[in-house]
Amino acid sequence: MAHDAQTKAQLRRYYVFDFFTLEQAAEKAGVSFPTARRWKKQAEELGDDWDKVRDAQSIAGGKIEEVAKGMLTRFVLHFSSVMDELEQSELPPSEKAELLSGLGDSFTKMTAASKRILPEVSELAVALKTVELLGEFIQTNKPQLLSEFVELLDAFGQTLNKEFK
Repeated sequence: MAHDAQTKAQLRRYYVFDFFTLEQAAEKAGVSFPTARRWKKQAEELGDDWDKVRDAQSIAGGKIEEVAKGMLTRFVLHFSSVMDELEQSELPPSEKAELLSGLGDSFTKMTAASKRILPEVSELAVALKTVELLGEFIQTNKPQLLSEFVELLDAFGQTLNKEFK
C-alpha cells in the first residue's frame, strides 16, 4: 500500500517529538514497522537523522533533566536503604569498610555527574542551605524578627520555585 508524505511526516513526528518507540509510532501512523524502519533509514541517508533530532528535542524539552532528576532521586533512596542494611548487618568490620568505600565512591560519582547534568539542583541546594542558615542566625541573634522572617519565607519560596523551576 502506498502512503503519502503526510503519513511519513506523522510517523516522524510521533517518533521525534512525541517520543514514541518506532514500533508505537508506526502503529499510530498506520504503517507497518518494516515500512517505518525503511523510511527512517532513508531519511538518515538523506541527512535527516531522526535519532539526532529526537536527542536534541529531548534536551531542549527538558526530558533529560527529568530523567536525571529521577535517577538521582532513585539513587539517593537506594543509597539510604543500603546504608541502613549495612549498619544492621553482622558482616566483619573489614567487609563493611570495603562495601562502604565502594558505596561512597558511587555516591561521589553520582553526585558529581548530577551536578554536571543538573546544575540547578546543586544551586538550589546551596540556596536552600543559605535560607536555612539565615533562619538559624535570625533565631539566635534577633528572635523578635523570626515571625516576620517565616512570613516572608513563604512568599520567597515562590521566587525560589520560579528561579529553579
